[in-house]
Amino acid sequence: MKTIEEQLNEMIPQWNKLIAALIPNICDEYRASDDPEDDTPGMSVTIGFTPETEDRDASWSYQTGDNSYSGGAYGHENWGVVSIYRDSKPSEVAEDIANQIGESLAY
Repeated sequence: MKTIEEQLNEMIPQWNKLIAALIPNICDEYRASDDPEDDTPGMSVTIGFTPETEDRDASWSYQTGDNSYSGGAYGHENWGVVSIYRDSKPSEVAEDIANQIGESLAY
C-alpha cells in the first residue's frame, strides 16, 4: 500500500488541473474573502480527500464556495481549503492543498 505522502503526490497533478480549470471561471463579482473591503475577484475551493486503505481506493472531491456542509468535499475525512484568484499559480495551490491534507493526516 502507498504511503500518505505517495498518495498525495499522485493527487497533485489532478488538483493542479482542477485549479487551472476553475481560474477562468472566476467572475468579477466572486469573492474568496469575507472581508467587505477586499474586492478582489476570487473563489474559495475545498478539496476533500480519503486515503487508500486495504479496503478502498483513495478518493477525492471538491466544491467551490460555501455549500453549507452539503458539497462533494464534505463526504471525505480530510480537507484542504484554499482561495484562488485570477493570478494564482495552479501548481502552487495544488501543493498547498496536499500540504494541508498531509498535515491533517499526520495527527
